[in-house]
Amino acid sequence: AGAGAGAGAGAGAAEELDAPTPATMAVAADFNFGDDAELDEATVNKIMFGDKGYTIDDFQRRCLAVIVCPEKDVLAMAPTGSGKTAVALMAILQAFKRGQRAVYTSPIKALSNQKYAEFKEWFSEKGVDAQVSLLTGDVKIRAPPGTKNELLICTSEILRNKLVKSSGVNPFTPKVDAPPPTAASATEVNTYSVGDDPDADLDRLGCVVSDEIHYINDVERGSVWEETLMHLPKSVQMVALSATLREPEQFLGWIERVRSRPGELVRRIDRHVPLHVGGLNQEEEFVELFATHDNKESGMKAGVFESAKFSALFDEKPDAAKVKQKADNAAASRGARDQEKAEAAAVARGTGGGGGGG
Repeated sequence: AGAGAGAGAGAGAAEELDAPTPATMAVAADFNFGDDAELDEATVNKIMFGDKGYTIDDFQRRCLAVIVCPEKDVLAMAPTGSGKTAVALMAILQAFKRGQRAVYTSPIKALSNQKYAEFKEWFSEKGVDAQVSLLTGDVKIRAPPGTKNELLICTSEILRNKLVKSSGVNPFTPKVDAPPPTAASATEVNTYSVGDDPDADLDRLGCVVSDEIHYINDVERGSVWEETLMHLPKSVQMVALSATLREPEQFLGWIERVRSRPGELVRRIDRHVPLHVGGLNQEEEFVELFATHDNKESGMKAGVFESAKFSALFDEKPDAAKVKQKADNAAASRGARDQEKAEAAAVARGTGGGGGGG
């Protein structure tokens, strides 16, 4: 989900969002929540980066162009460390602009806890008038009562359970509700609370950010994401984030059919975090065979597979003397460990270790 909220920002922006400055705090304080305005790039840049002069990059800019359309979902795909968390922040701020609540889900409790700390600190540092709640099953931290701008962070299962319970239908039966919103109706209050057991966490829900949505392919847990998409009201915008997802076009098409509302795929393929592929030779030295970035030290060119090095590495004849030496060293280490265990057992039985005091 990105190394930091500012990861991937253009103009050489740092991995983490910058510490607050007077300019940043002033912009955040003047941020008009609930005015039903589109979140523009200039405001995003000022809130995220203050007077540093940084800007969001092309990937984030294309995501923002979809996020400001309440009738559209977005599937944002980018390698790790390429700025997906900034996309989540923009979707959350846009929900606040519409006077709505936002939900951020992750597949892992530890990641939910981490994001709770990050978003809470970020809102505080940037002077954004918003509160963060956390629900993981093990932990329940609630924003103060009456909070208008609330971000609820929870595990994917908790959101699924809330949606299914509120729908009052079989978990595998999609709920039929209002058509997707238009730009004119974006701020209509969503009261997705059916029957006698309304769920306040779903009231005014405007946006769901689903991090690591490729977990939908998990054999054991994938149904959680399927049911979430099936039961999520069509008035709620879905912002799905993933670094690794096969055939994203087909997946987006499935989402559009299930949710009966349009969506757009926004991708970036360049990696900010370098990836190096290789193996160890006889001297246990790393031999680089492929890299996603140029390596000036080794002369490796990005995207070029070194087939000659690959053949040499795997055709390398084992040195019999070195192989025997490694085997002897391993055997000696095992013998020493066995001896230590035997001595410890003897001491425990009182039959060794030099005897005890009288």
